Amino acid sequence: MKKQMRKEVKSHLLTFLLGLSLAILSGNGLALGTVNVLERSCNGFRTGANIAETILTPTNVKSSANQFHKRFVMTVDGKIEGSPLFASKVSIADDTHNVVYVATMHNTVYAFDADTGVQLSARWLGNPVSGNDLHTLKPSTIHGEWGIASTPVIDPETGTLYVVRWGYENGISGPTYRLFGLNMSDLGQDKFNSVLIDGYNVGGTGFNRYLQMQRAGLTLANKNGAKAVIIAFAGGEGQGSPSGWVVAFDTAKLVSGDAPANVWCSNPNNAAGTGGGGGVWMANAAPAIDTNGDIYVVTGNGPYHPQFALDQLGESVVRLSWNPGNPGSLTASDWFTPFLDIDRDGAHKDQDLASGGVIALPDEPGLIVGGKDGVYYHVNRSNLGRRDFTKLLDPPFVASFDYQPWNGHTSLFDDLNQVTSTDPFIIGHVDHGRTPHIHGTGVYFNNLLFVQGENNAVHVFTKNAGHFGINANGRGTATASMGTSSPGGMPGGILSLSANGLSSGILWANEAFGNLPGDPDANIAPTPNILRAYDVSTAATGTLQSIWDSEAEPNDRVGASTKFAPPLVANGKLYQATYDNQVVVYGLGPASAAPNRDIRRTVVFIYAQSQPGQDVFVRGGTKGGSPIRIRHRNWLNQRTNFFRWGDAYLDWNGGELGQQQPGGGLGGGSPVEWTTSLAQGQNQPYAWTVGYGIADENNFGMHYWMLDVDMDCEQAFDDGQGRRWFELKAFMVTSLLNSVSPSPGWERNITQASNPSPPYPSINHMGICGMVNVFVANYPNIPVGLNPNSVQFFSPSYTYLSPLDERGASNDMLNNTPCVSADAEKRCVGNVAQTCKNIGGGKFFRTTQDCNSTPAGGNYVQMCQKSTGQCCTPGRGNNCQ
Repeated sequence: MKKQMRKEVKSHLLTFLLGLSLAILSGNGLALGTVNVLERSCNGFRTGANIAETILTPTNVKSSANQFHKRFVMTVDGKIEGSPLFASKVSIADDTHNVVYVATMHNTVYAFDADTGVQLSARWLGNPVSGNDLHTLKPSTIHGEWGIASTPVIDPETGTLYVVRWGYENGISGPTYRLFGLNMSDLGQDKFNSVLIDGYNVGGTGFNRYLQMQRAGLTLANKNGAKAVIIAFAGGEGQGSPSGWVVAFDTAKLVSGDAPANVWCSNPNNAAGTGGGGGVWMANAAPAIDTNGDIYVVTGNGPYHPQFALDQLGESVVRLSWNPGNPGSLTASDWFTPFLDIDRDGAHKDQDLASGGVIALPDEPGLIVGGKDGVYYHVNRSNLGRRDFTKLLDPPFVASFDYQPWNGHTSLFDDLNQVTSTDPFIIGHVDHGRTPHIHGTGVYFNNLLFVQGENNAVHVFTKNAGHFGINANGRGTATASMGTSSPGGMPGGILSLSANGLSSGILWANEAFGNLPGDPDANIAPTPNILRAYDVSTAATGTLQSIWDSEAEPNDRVGASTKFAPPLVANGKLYQATYDNQVVVYGLGPASAAPNRDIRRTVVFIYAQSQPGQDVFVRGGTKGGSPIRIRHRNWLNQRTNFFRWGDAYLDWNGGELGQQQPGGGLGGGSPVEWTTSLAQGQNQPYAWTVGYGIADENNFGMHYWMLDVDMDCEQAFDDGQGRRWFELKAFMVTSLLNSVSPSPGWERNITQASNPSPPYPSINHMGICGMVNVFVANYPNIPVGLNPNSVQFFSPSYTYLSPLDERGASNDMLNNTPCVSADAEKRCVGNVAQTCKNIGGGKFFRTTQDCNSTPAGGNYVQMCQKSTGQCCTPGRGNNCQ
């Protein structure tokens, strides 16, 4: 066995260090260039490292060099769940291109010129699952449609791109899975007739095309001169979900039209009442393949009951052996199951070993396997060990988080049960009360293992003399989901690495930003992400230094990047898939001019009385019903923050995709907070402390509900007089606003009073972007003396036309900017003075108020920013900081 392993290591190193720098020649004359990323995580071992990157280096990527910036985007027809792929020097239409391939949830596969972003070809593979079907079959999805959710794989020998789509087709009831083989030089051509994936049954358990989820990346396995495309399936999180499946098709038989599927089921006795689950999803990572052609997958929540011939292998890393032939077979030859307490076997604890995928270490007989417990298990792939921890390699495991000593224990490794227990008290000490889940595979490069779990920094483990250090000997300088409320946010950092051989290494992270207290968990809604670059050479110092990030320049922001897709780095560019229907591309060159958006703080007060426990929302937009992009500024009320998550627009549609649901129904729209003026707010809290109560901006009285947002005035209606208008209406979850509302919850239609005159007729309130706008529900005017209890109204006046202190400040949402040192760090933005404050578990700049009634010497105190020498006068008001 040792001789075989030495042979495997030698073979891998030759392939890894030399093969990537040589042209790949196929049997039919297809020639590719020197840099290719043809499957998820760069290679079958899933190391995540492209070591043929000769252009990008830490020197030219670092922010101080000001050379690495967003260059362009590739726009597609749907959200992207898988990873883009890169092939160099592909012959297309009598020309040669470097090509990026990307597949969407709308079931379209694209080929783009990797250097220019020009679309070269596209192929639509049929209608995806959507609407009522999707909400019934996948009620927790954050997407509006579900088509291609996995990363394809490309076979350079035949020029075939293998892809699986979920969708509808004529003559078959309900959704189906189908495997396609597309010509990578012309996506409109097929390499073989597509194959339906259905009809399998093992031990009474059937493949369920309605409920299976095909998220794991596709891969290719070579065995005894034959080749198979490997496709893995999972279900949901619950015990009643369908079993995990792995399906193998002999690629030669696909071409000949005689390709029986070889299948393996993780839970073949599902029908016997022992529970479902055991899915192979691996947070979209792909199975690992070693040079023997053995396949390694990890199963998730589900039962572990080994039996003769029909083993139920939930929560396990499994070695599968594919044997080509007629009809061939796919069988489990070994496995390892780490959890010692039977409670973890069930799905309800959701400790899902599968979430972290698997890495086959190329230079030793090890597997690295980790999941939602935040632990990487160091498994011997020549003897996986089943449930025997003594078969693990040295050290047996390392953690993606920092251990907090408790109850006499000073190390995570004092007691195995600390790793495997589901006791929430133990887990609370292990991960500091924030989830440590690992998603997708980490990165292995030059004896370094990198991992970034949820709510933590990158951890680096060094392998010396064949052993990883027990504790991380290097940590990154940034934390994923830093500000997201406890228990934190997913998915942590999804990693890749680029290097030129073993030098100029850069670790790249697609990281959950979560920099604001209101930023949601990416499991709830698409969220803003941040891309980071780390200089690998600094890991030896104990601190892995971040040298660049996508937030440093406004025009470099990545947006809502795909939560499980690592950055793809090849040939001098970085390609990042997003949920914004784009692949965002970065490369060397000057920074682009910042986008000229007119972002202004905009406030709406609307008077409406309610009963305790009721929530008020506003809906609106601009002329013709178009939505207006907003970003909430008030994230201090933890009870109503759930309604803000996912609320990115002032629109007429109620709850947006991913927005939380009040009272069991869809979100009512954009949530507003109850406020009062200081004069009438006896014994009320201050809004700047808890999000509701006495608001500095409220000079009107009690029961004025406040919307405080940064609004994109470019999207509001331009009246040609320097004003940008929007419409809105109040909506209460339980309708008490008016008994004659046109629909439950709405206030009634009005005809807005004039001064200035609205630019077009409307039945709604009309406000002006960048102003404080004051309305009364159901009425066109505001009351005399701003007394809401008066029945007399004066006209025409409805908007308090005083620009706010931050009007036109910049694209920087001033009061949401993160900072480091509370109460000590100060700055000026224009003439706005700001101080760093502890807000909702994070640190953020807040506008500074000088509340002295008589300034010393008759002059207002000025605050100066040391870095610029700029001085500004703090604003005045009740919000004394």
